[in-house]
Amino acid sequence: MLRVGVIASPDKELAPRAMQRLAWLDGRCEVVFSDVSYDASHALVTKPDLLFVLGGDGTLISVAHSLGENQLRIVGVNLGKLGFLAEFTIEQLEREGAFLFGADVPVTCRVMLNVRIEHAEGPSFETPAVNDCVIHAGPPYRMIELIVEADSEEVATIRGDGLIIATPSGSTAHNLAAGGPILEPTAESFILTPICPHALTFRPLAMDSHRRIVVRPARSNESTTVSVDGHTRRVIQRHDRVIITRYPADFLLVRNPKRSAWSALRKKLMWGARPRSGD
Repeated sequence: MLRVGVIASPDKELAPRAMQRLAWLDGRCEVVFSDVSYDASHALVTKPDLLFVLGGDGTLISVAHSLGENQLRIVGVNLGKLGFLAEFTIEQLEREGAFLFGADVPVTCRVMLNVRIEHAEGPSFETPAVNDCVIHAGPPYRMIELIVEADSEEVATIRGDGLIIATPSGSTAHNLAAGGPILEPTAESFILTPICPHALTFRPLAMDSHRRIVVRPARSNESTTVSVDGHTRRVIQRHDRVIITRYPADFLLVRNPKRSAWSALRKKLMWGARPRSGD
């Protein structure tokens, strides 16, 4: 019988009720783990085949971080607002979730970043990223300069408010707001999108995910910061380095067979919607 883990966001009021409604799992699988937490590492000892994550996209990202290189197939159950990564609702699972217990569960394997920050003074820091690594200018908000290299070859010196290095999963997050392209979730690429560049010639760039990208601040502010998935933040200065490589494990997200990536763009982000006529 299929082994299943359940983990729910501690910040969602609907989480306790949603966990109760997962009683429909009884008889279909063996529930070997259940917790209200952002840390799913404790589930690994029970060796679940699927992990149901109840919350929103932020919950899924936190869970993926906690799993590290031992990624599990995740069923994202949306209890939040947008739910771009969390593809299912409780109602959909109750009506249509039988496919999860078949032999061929549809899973998208999504590239993650490995972000390593090497400080000129002090210990290094390393973390995975599901969506993006963002270098912000920070207070006092003067323009910064970032030297970008790929496989030891200089790509550009970017002057502006910062730089976003995003995965295909993160292409619809900060990257999209900054004018970057939308990529298919299963694309094996990184996206480099300058934030408010000081030249019209700078445009977003997609690179193969097997590149080793190094970003060095040539000019920074006192609080120039690296933000990873909107959670982890580290201040960097001149002579520090941010090294981006492909994470050894992929983010494994169970796909809703009734919903395509394009329908999510249309329905949730209103992509390609026609302009509305005036009153």
